[in-house]
Amino acid sequence: MSFIDERDAIERAAILTGEITAADVDRLVEGAYRTIIIDGGTLRAGTSLRWTQEVPTLRALEIRGRVDTPALSSVEGSSIRTLVVATNRARSVPTSDLQSFEVINSEDFRFAENGWTDLPRLEKLVLGRVDSDVVSAGDGCPRLTSLKLQGMHQTVALDWVDPPSELEWLLMIWMRCRDLSALNRCRALRSLHIDNSSVLVGGDVVDVSHLADLSQLESIGIAENLPLVGVPSLVEGEPPFTHLPVAKGLHDGDPAHSRVREFRFRTKRERPGRKRSPKPGSGWPF
Repeated sequence: MSFIDERDAIERAAILTGEITAADVDRLVEGAYRTIIIDGGTLRAGTSLRWTQEVPTLRALEIRGRVDTPALSSVEGSSIRTLVVATNRARSVPTSDLQSFEVINSEDFRFAENGWTDLPRLEKLVLGRVDSDVVSAGDGCPRLTSLKLQGMHQTVALDWVDPPSELEWLLMIWMRCRDLSALNRCRALRSLHIDNSSVLVGGDVVDVSHLADLSQLESIGIAENLPLVGVPSLVEGEPPFTHLPVAKGLHDGDPAHSRVREFRFRTKRERPGRKRSPKPGSGWPF
């Protein structure tokens, strides 16, 4: 037998422990398995997963531990649509190997060798350990509706040549963003939240006027980001959000405006070159 039945999973899952035989495939079919798990160094790099096409109930592939990642492009043609990379020790793969997935949840930002771009089927993307100051994840992903990023308490810039026009939800945690202009082309955006522990002062500011034409924006929370300018344009613009949270004394809006809500946030002076890692065991986004 080349796999172990993980019966405690929400959906029936099999942990691969070696090369899959024809008998194993038959058993997976008969058991209506929905998830296969590669856990540790059980498969060789380049191992084909073409046999997944013969198991019509499969929906997800999960990778754990230190893994010589098999050829993920070989799931093309199967019913697998979700990839979970629950490790930062797996061998990275070319982005071209990820073309068949609609949902990707990766603890390791570096898992895609060429960046998380140009994935035409991708609809939801969650990335942990984002350690870059320039983020292009989601660029050239026309079906992407949800993007969630966990950073390292750094200030980033969105580098999108072809922004995800269908994006509805954007969450950036333990990050700050200094330029929101790329979001102006995300006309379906409904929720934008940039969460951090404090407002960084003494350096960049963020111009929120770029959001003024987003007619679907219902929820916004970016006060714990950078000092804000362009607040008057945003609160008088099209977005239907009820209120805009701002850091007291760190914005150019009118505190008396009906959509402006001032809060006192902890402020922090910029220290160039300093980065802090998330606390061990935080587990987000998994």
